[in-house]
Amino acid sequence: MTDSPRATIPSRVQSMPSFKTLFATAIVFAALSFPAAVAQDTIVDRQDQAAGKVPSIPSGLNQGFSIVRTPAKRVTATITFAVDIPSVKANTWVFAMPEPPDLPSQTLVHASTKPNSERIKDKSVFERTIRRCRIEVQHDSQTSAAQFRCDDEIQLFNRSLKYEKRITTENAPVDPLSADDRAIFLRSTPEYDYQSEEFRKWKTKNRFQRRRTEGEVRFAQRVFQKLANTYQYSYVPSEDRTASLLCQSDATDCGGLSTLFATVMRSEGVPARILSGRWAISANPGETINDQPYYQYHVIAEFYAQGVGWIPLDISSAIIHDRTKTKLQYFGQSDGDFITYHVDPGVEFDTDLHGDYRAAYFQIPLMWLTGEGTLDQFSHKESWTVSPK
Repeated sequence: MTDSPRATIPSRVQSMPSFKTLFATAIVFAALSFPAAVAQDTIVDRQDQAAGKVPSIPSGLNQGFSIVRTPAKRVTATITFAVDIPSVKANTWVFAMPEPPDLPSQTLVHASTKPNSERIKDKSVFERTIRRCRIEVQHDSQTSAAQFRCDDEIQLFNRSLKYEKRITTENAPVDPLSADDRAIFLRSTPEYDYQSEEFRKWKTKNRFQRRRTEGEVRFAQRVFQKLANTYQYSYVPSEDRTASLLCQSDATDCGGLSTLFATVMRSEGVPARILSGRWAISANPGETINDQPYYQYHVIAEFYAQGVGWIPLDISSAIIHDRTKTKLQYFGQSDGDFITYHVDPGVEFDTDLHGDYRAAYFQIPLMWLTGEGTLDQFSHKESWTVSPK
């Protein structure tokens, strides 16, 4: 899988009352980029989210399907992010990075950062844990250079979708989603805008309405196959990855494909989400994509099937690697080789220096600073290593 990050240095500078030029700006690195959008996910029961207006699906239509979950490997994933800006004289640095959540695909065993961070909650319905590290400059060596490191020990799990026409053993019961979780993963958001006219027309054209006899699994398979067979993989850093725009194209990347799939599912009453993170494989020194350094960034999707649970899928890998007629090698299969840093787009939190910030995809540490100077001589180094435990 080859999804590239986008590295940008926003040019906006906030003037501060002083005889000298002070700046307060964020240097942001993100694997994917959405246009600025006001966070709309702080309240679940908004009328415009229409969680109660999507179709309902009878139970009992997924008979024979089950997810087999087994331990894969325990690893320590290490991100280091170092910046060097000779043209700056900083007095405060702030770094931030999500803490990996516990999911069916992973369990966080231990997490630490260097320097130490405080844990804060993001302002979405998920209340994601964000590690925020504030560094007050104490000596000259810290005025133009700083480094942040995250070490996360994680237990990863294999998950495989199985089907037995004749069930010989009774599967372990699967807890249904809570009413709140179901509402969250069915709602319309700025990215999952399934109420838009463009999306509705595209959905009708592709016959993405669930058939009466289709359970969540069979319906998801049909949508997955259609997307894998009609879309091409293409990474464009400036692409707007909103469903109503993605559906007007025939090419996008892992984030765009996952967004399209999840939007179709939600519009038909199937809870769905995307997982933003990195492959659990160390980065290859010097590897680039579209002339941008690549550190194993990736995005996949999941949907929830009654009686089965959360089912993973990876459409971009199917497009790139699956040469079978069915195009289902990457449907319902996860080999415990992916680390999630947050669920769904839109991580909004307090930067501690310059108010709230909304990161669409948060796979790389973000940095803010205050001080004197310019960003003209900015440079940075990143590393991503994954070691077995």
